Amino acid sequence: MKTLTTILIGLIAVAFTSCNLNGSSNTTPEILFVSSPFVNKTDSLNSYLTDDGVYRLDTINVGDTVTFRILLYGFTNNLSSYNINQSDTSSTKLILPALNSLDSVFVSSTSNYSLGKFIFKNKISSLYFPFKYVAKKASNDAKISFYLSSDANFENTNSMGNNSVSFILKTPIKLAK
Repeated sequence: MKTLTTILIGLIAVAFTSCNLNGSSNTTPEILFVSSPFVNKTDSLNSYLTDDGVYRLDTINVGDTVTFRILLYGFTNNLSSYNINQSDTSSTKLILPALNSLDSVFVSSTSNYSLGKFIFKNKISSLYFPFKYVAKKASNDAKISFYLSSDANFENTNSMGNNSVSFILKTPIKLAK
């Protein structure tokens, strides 16, 4: 009986010491593709990670419109900012959601939609963000950079993580035959 009591007290002690009792739920945010990007409502595009850490999208043609359906996800943390930057605005163009939709989610006074800078209003932990990407001229170096940050705080915790996430998507564009 003494052994059983000692084991039970030991298990309870382990359970209480392994818990994070400060109530923080910090998680690195994520940028997720809800579906594969697709061209002109017909052809889905694959992407893969290259050796230099850049994602490469299948080649598209001049005049193609690629539709992206992205989920910005902060888990239990609130999202704070989101950026989409094009490396070459002469080769590509972004078509964003309607202005009134953007203004309902982002602070219009500090955001700059035309430059791809979006500052979230308070208490938004996830957002579905569709946009279109139009290929205007041939390029081998067209890239889109994505950056998302949240209010997660990893300074006072022993957990690994970051309050932001980013990646680059390269989109080679060729002339249509």
